Amino acid sequence: MRELPKLTLIDGQEVTLPKPTMKMWLRVAEYDDLEKDEWPMSRLMTEHAKVIAEMYGLDTIDDIDPADVLTGYVEAAKYILGVATEKLQKLPKNVEAEEEQ
Repeated sequence: MRELPKLTLIDGQEVTLPKPTMKMWLRVAEYDDLEKDEWPMSRLMTEHAKVIAEMYGLDTIDDIDPADVLTGYVEAAKYILGVATEKLQKLPKNVEAEEEQ
């Protein structure tokens, strides 16, 4: 398994993403499914920061560096969503075919 992402807060403290749970996977997947194209930048940044705070177990979004919001979200979300497919990729190809029958 890949190394868990880290996020550096404004005070220089580095926090590591906890091992993802199904609840967090679902939260990130549902958030990613939202139509965000029409959101103003202020809402996009705020909502991304809220999800980052949830992912990292932070009490507030106030300690997150604004410069890290978009990249921090993408890195952590990619990791969390990837956890589900990582083990599937290790299955032999014929196992998937047998399950479909």
